[in-house]
Amino acid sequence: MFQNLFKNWNFVRLLRLAMGIFLTIEAVRSGMWFLIITGVIFTVMPLLNIGCCSGTNCSVSTKNHKQINDEIEYDEIK
Repeated sequence: MFQNLFKNWNFVRLLRLAMGIFLTIEAVRSGMWFLIITGVIFTVMPLLNIGCCSGTNCSVSTKNHKQINDEIEYDEIK
């Protein structure tokens, strides 16, 4: 789990981390305990590079899409 800590950082992951830290700080300042827990969860998720699709079930395939048949049949409507 911790091997993802220093790999594959991109803009979206940094943005998620920044938003989680911001949410946690604002929740501490306002004293909302439920949001503190939520902010910590949203901070840990980008750190460990996990999310709702941690099993890579939602990932986009990297197959070559040039093999798709480009022939399209059209019906003329009168």
